[in-house]
Amino acid sequence: MNRIDFTNKINTYAARFVLEVEGFNATSQYHINIHAESFLIPVLNETFGLELENLNATQKKNFPAIDLADFKNRVAFQVTSTADLDKIKGTLETFFKHKLNEQFDVLYIYIITHKKEKYNATKLADLIPDNFSFDIDEHILDKDDLLKKINAISSTPKLQAISKIYEHEFSDVQIQTRQQKFVSGYLSTETEAILPNMLRVSFPQALYKAELNIEDEAFIIADVNEYLVKNERKPIKSMKKGKLIKHALRMKNIYSAEWVTYENCIYTFIDLTNSSEPMRQIVDTGNIERFECAEFYETNDDYKRIFKHLLRNTLMAFCKLKLIEWFGPREIFRFANNPKVPNQKRLKWKGKKEATKTVIFEMMNKKEQHIICYRNLAFRSSFLDLGEDWFLVINPTWSFTNPGGYKESRFEADYMSGIKRMENNSAVCNYFRFFSYYFTYVDLFTPEYPHLKLHPVEPLSISPKLEEATWNPAKVPTKKGKALEAELQVDNELSDNTLFE
Repeated sequence: MNRIDFTNKINTYAARFVLEVEGFNATSQYHINIHAESFLIPVLNETFGLELENLNATQKKNFPAIDLADFKNRVAFQVTSTADLDKIKGTLETFFKHKLNEQFDVLYIYIITHKKEKYNATKLADLIPDNFSFDIDEHILDKDDLLKKINAISSTPKLQAISKIYEHEFSDVQIQTRQQKFVSGYLSTETEAILPNMLRVSFPQALYKAELNIEDEAFIIADVNEYLVKNERKPIKSMKKGKLIKHALRMKNIYSAEWVTYENCIYTFIDLTNSSEPMRQIVDTGNIERFECAEFYETNDDYKRIFKHLLRNTLMAFCKLKLIEWFGPREIFRFANNPKVPNQKRLKWKGKKEATKTVIFEMMNKKEQHIICYRNLAFRSSFLDLGEDWFLVINPTWSFTNPGGYKESRFEADYMSGIKRMENNSAVCNYFRFFSYYFTYVDLFTPEYPHLKLHPVEPLSISPKLEEATWNPAKVPTKKGKALEAELQVDNELSDNTLFE
């Protein structure tokens, strides 16, 4: 096919896109507008040379007025089906009210139906600061404006990629399937069980606070410097409080990290009033306070931050028992490799039936048959309090290490991009289900960790049922991405639903 064939396809499917949006919106059904945001990302990226992301999916922070953003190139998009002047004014007012012009140099408003033939620029002028450029002819776009930019692309492979995206979304089969599932799914009362990526957390009823009493800081620093000099590293003059405490504990052969410090005090779930507790060696034992946990974290925002930090540090100790380590540079938990002899790791676990899961993969150079790096199953974490309950939020991901098994691989960013293109929502959901079983399954031989307990995931029932299969955007790998994906292997070990209850 030549470039004319590709542009003709794009024009045809772009028109179908608008008709489908208008059809659903006419009956007050707006789910396709949400889908449009994800569909447009690869199209706009290819057309404008951007790296847009869907803020609703990737950012915890709320970004009003915009839906898509490229933080590197400082470009933002709002995607809407409303084309009137009031919508444009509202977007600009909110954008500048929240000072998003400090993060982005360009704002586009993309109308997924048809924009007005003319907008009154005078009514918008007072909303736009002098140091920000917003041209109604250039920055308010619809299908026709996008097609002009696409038709101006000289690269035939790029046109082919855009054509593939449009064809994937708006072929006859896709539209018919989407309409059938929309009617039988969104408009029906059929229910669906969903898994929120959260596990309910239990912790002790009380926590303890005590003033630190580290007698000889100079001696501790001297001990550290002796180690540094021995390993031909530069000595230090001072230490941060956290590192000072850790080293003070290690010098007493105490390796607990289940504590946090704030204003020269230590906070922990460990009972410091117990006379046999080793951590009493670094605190003022005459000034120990006991707090009910709920009373403590409800006191003020500072105490709630302390409590969340304590939960995270306690989770580190819990995960260590599960062969999972905290990797600070990326702020993730990941399955730990053997520090002496790094290798692939498989774990036996039990969900609905016994199975084996590879949690660390070897990434091999197929030509030279040597290990390039390791791929460790991992997750990001956060804690939420909802009502009277606390939850651990688990967002599965991967960590790529060098052949030594700990430090981040220099291929990390490229491999992460490649694996995200390969994996879908179902795969990520199954990783969460694995973590849920792995963290909550206990047997008669497993001692219970005293300071933190995770409970099995509790499915929710929603109605109507949501069908995701045909709403996922087409995946168009780059030339570099194809090379990386050839080295990556899709992890299908959890795709068999008989593994889960």
